[in-house]
Amino acid sequence: MTKAEQKRIRLQIIELLNQCEGCQHHYRFNACVRICPSCPIGQEMQALGKKLGERERQNAVRRPWTTQEEEFLLQNLHMKKRELAEKLGRSLRSIQNKIFELRKKGRIHDAS
Repeated sequence: MTKAEQKRIRLQIIELLNQCEGCQHHYRFNACVRICPSCPIGQEMQALGKKLGERERQNAVRRPWTTQEEEFLLQNLHMKKRELAEKLGRSLRSIQNKIFELRKKGRIHDAS
């Protein structure tokens, strides 16, 4: 899903929230909005919200580390973490977490 599609969905949700403003089940507290799941507007908002949530779930899928990837990381700790992330096709956070995990397991013995 592109950023433009995400924006379009968010604008649709805002439009639906405006339509739902007079509903007796509409409840707003700070940033939280409670909608009625049995009304058509509420059902459409929930469907749009699920579309946005799918993107977040897809990004959260974790790929297990292979032995080869771990070895590459261990042999190239002299490289910048961002460069390691690019070479391994992983996020910077993933590289940081793996280095932390390897230190905890005693596979990295440096003082840094």
